[in-house]
Amino acid sequence: MFACAGLMLLAAAGWFAPQAAHAQRKKQSGPRAIAVVTWNGDSPKPVPHASVVTPVAILVEGRYYDANLYQAQPEPMALESGVIYDVLKTGEPIGTFTVGGVREQNDTWYGTGLFEPKGAITVQMTKSGAQTTRSGQTVAASKSTAGAEEDRPRLRRGTPPPPAPKEQTDAILSTIDRDPERPTLRRHSAEEIKAQQSAANAPPPSFVVPETHMLAAVSDAGGPESHSFIPHYKTGEFAQIRDDMEKLVRAELEKQRKQPSSPPQKTGRQQRVHTPPASSPIELDNPKFGIFDVNGNNAPIVIYSATVMLDGAKKYITVAAWEEIDESLRKVFTQVTDDAHLDVYPRLEIIDAVDASGNGRGELLFRAFGDQGNRFVLYHPGPDSFDLLFDSARAESAR
Repeated sequence: MFACAGLMLLAAAGWFAPQAAHAQRKKQSGPRAIAVVTWNGDSPKPVPHASVVTPVAILVEGRYYDANLYQAQPEPMALESGVIYDVLKTGEPIGTFTVGGVREQNDTWYGTGLFEPKGAITVQMTKSGAQTTRSGQTVAASKSTAGAEEDRPRLRRGTPPPPAPKEQTDAILSTIDRDPERPTLRRHSAEEIKAQQSAANAPPPSFVVPETHMLAAVSDAGGPESHSFIPHYKTGEFAQIRDDMEKLVRAELEKQRKQPSSPPQKTGRQQRVHTPPASSPIELDNPKFGIFDVNGNNAPIVIYSATVMLDGAKKYITVAAWEEIDESLRKVFTQVTDDAHLDVYPRLEIIDAVDASGNGRGELLFRAFGDQGNRFVLYHPGPDSFDLLFDSARAESAR
């Protein structure tokens, strides 16, 4: 009797387990696109019409693919016209970037479009239709097309434009545009016509990729998400942890430093005691610093990278450490490289923490400087490890 009951329980467990696994796979089926929005200037937020989105990776069925190559026809799926990215700062949405066009440079695709700060009117596609929202409140909704198009994997997209009227009579056109202040047609002067002809004959301006500021962005059909990765610190604690991190970085660099050799000792009555010269303090140039509460438990991971001159050679260091409950730092990752080894160990600079997998926890997005150019990499910070999730140089994750 007990054996039969055990067999029934095993059978039930065997039936429910595939169902749960299938539900989990369906939930993570994606696609989920991770990108970087860049812009120049002094603005703390992306500049409308002057920012660029660079696709990094697309998560499909638990595996990351190079977003520059995934379903490219020839432009990649991540930069289809109308795709909306939620621009994030430390996990919190600050606005949206809607792709309007694409540009290609050095085998890399870039999306041009419009950045709208949070609070502006935005439109997102749902299964029930196009839903227009302002600051999270529903304004209006309309039905969308059903059928096979809903089964096609899609990133977050906006509402399609309204169809053109079949009969363009004065009565129909008057219902489309009733703005009394809209511009009216007029004749151009000779100077204006000459200026337009000169502009038409001039060569098109070269496309320059902005690189001054960078923020992470995510596009997912599920819509915007909010997972703040900002740790809570009292006044003065932030500066203290930065000082402690710099001490840890210098300690790691001291391990790389060449120890001065002692001169041979003289024999005889008079022997000189050789005192090695005191080493000069290591200067940390171009520091990049970030603290991220990636697990939501206020036990953040700290990232620090810098450029240093060590024994007459330029080196690049990146260190990651967890802050323990006693406020000490426990190192989990160190990478020191130089210009001669960038092919194996790229120079890493932190961009931000981002929920790349969609599970509510943060991964770390870095910009990697290699000997063949720049790229982006994703790391998952574990309790005692620092695992590489995706490197665009490999085009696909190992998982």
